[in-house]
Amino acid sequence: MAADAPYPLRQALRLTGLSRRFLDSLVEQGLLGSTDGARFSHQDVVVGRTAKALRDAGVPPRKVLQALRHVKESLADGPLSGARLRPHAGGVELHTADQRLDAHTGQALLPFDGEPDETGKAGVQPLQPSPEHDAGHWLREAMRLEASDSAAAEAAYRRVIATDVCCAAAYINLGALLCEARRCEEAVALYEQALDRCEPTALVHFNRATALEDVGRPHQAVAAYERALALDPALADAHYNLGVLLEKLGDHPGSLRHLNAYRRQSR
Repeated sequence: MAADAPYPLRQALRLTGLSRRFLDSLVEQGLLGSTDGARFSHQDVVVGRTAKALRDAGVPPRKVLQALRHVKESLADGPLSGARLRPHAGGVELHTADQRLDAHTGQALLPFDGEPDETGKAGVQPLQPSPEHDAGHWLREAMRLEASDSAAAEAAYRRVIATDVCCAAAYINLGALLCEARRCEEAVALYEQALDRCEPTALVHFNRATALEDVGRPHQAVAAYERALALDPALADAHYNLGVLLEKLGDHPGSLRHLNAYRRQSR
C-alpha cells in the first residue's frame, strides 16, 4: 500500500463518517486522491470530514459535490483539504484570507447577506478572526491542522471540548486521530466521556464501537453498534460493521440480518 494512501476503504468510512455511496461519489467526481476507491490519504480523510460536516448542516449532497468541485478547480495547485468551507443559506461558502465567497459560483458574498456595510456601500465582508474562546474557530483550526500536524490538531480539538463540552464533531474527530496513532484505549475513554456528558448520538456510539473492536473487546463493540442503530436505524455502515463482527463471533443469523440491511440501504 502506498505510503501516501495509508487508509483502506473501511477505515476511511469510519474516519469520515460518510456512507459508502457518498464516499464513492466523491471518488467518482475526482474530489479524493484515490483512483480505485480502495485506498485513501490523510488529506482525503480531511476532505471527507468536511463533506460530512456540510451534509450534517443540511446542505444537499448535490450542492456539497458542486461546491467541492468548483473550489478544487479554483485552487489550482492548492490542496482541497486546506479549503475553509462552511454552510451558508442552504449552500456552501468559502472563506479566504479576506473574503467570503459563494463556493458554487466563486462570487463574493456581500456583508450581512447583501446588506450595505457601515459606509452604506455594498462590498465584500472581510473575514474576521474568531476569538480564541470560540469553539467553532478551534474546530476549524483542528480540521485544518490534521493534514500537517496531528499533535497540534489534537490540542485544538481538546480546546474545542474545553469550550463546548458537547461538540460531538470534536469527540468523533479526536477519537479517530487517537486511533490512527494506535491510542484506541484513549479513544474509547474519550467517547465514553462524550456519552456521559452529552446527549448520545449514533455516530459517537458507532465510533466507540470501532475503537472497541480495535482494542479487542468485540462483545462490547456489538452492544455499541446496537446502540448506534437504535438511534439511527439507517446508519448503513453500522449494519455492515456489525454484520462482519457477528460473523466472526459465530452469530450467522444476526450477521446475515445486518448485512442484508446494509445492502438494502446501499442500493
